Parts: sequence; C-alpha cells; structure tokens
Amino acid sequence: MLHSQFLRKKRIVKMSKFNKGDLVYISSDTTIFKWSDNESVPVGPTKMLKGPKRALFVNDVSDYYSRVIFDGEPWTLKETDIFELKGEEDGGKIS
Repeated sequence: MLHSQFLRKKRIVKMSKFNKGDLVYISSDTTIFKWSDNESVPVGPTKMLKGPKRALFVNDVSDYYSRVIFDGEPWTLKETDIFELKGEEDGGKIS
C-alpha cells in the first residue's frame, strides 16, 4: 500500500507535548470553555482570561483542544494557548 493511501485510511492524531499533571502557563486573553465528555463537543460556558494563569494539564480532548484544571475545575482550550512553565531555577520563564 502506498504511503498516501495509508494516510487516507488511518486517522492521524497529534500527540501533546504535555503529560498529565504538568504545570502549564496559559496566556492572557485566552478563551477557555467546558467540554462535553459524552459527546466530545464544546459546551458552555466560556470565559476569557484577563491575565496569564497557571494550570494543571489533564489530557487532549481532540486534535486541537486540551483540558486543564484551573481554579479547581476542568476547562478546555486550544492547545496552541498552552505553554510549558519552567521551574524556579529558570526564573519561571515560559518557552
């Protein structure tokens, strides 16, 4: 089977660079929202972060969205809005 035929038949899922429990950085002006576990679709409410926040990474919910724990609740956001938070020895800088 040709490589292009294989790609058409098999769904490619992007792997997250984060692991469950990682402390992550979320930039300001990021929209976060709730995600339906049983239907795998976004549901309300949404919230716009007014400032940068730290959260715990939970898992990927789709190819483009990930779930984090923020303010004691699970929230979903675009994976591109999540950044690695380095340790104190690095001054807590993001990468």
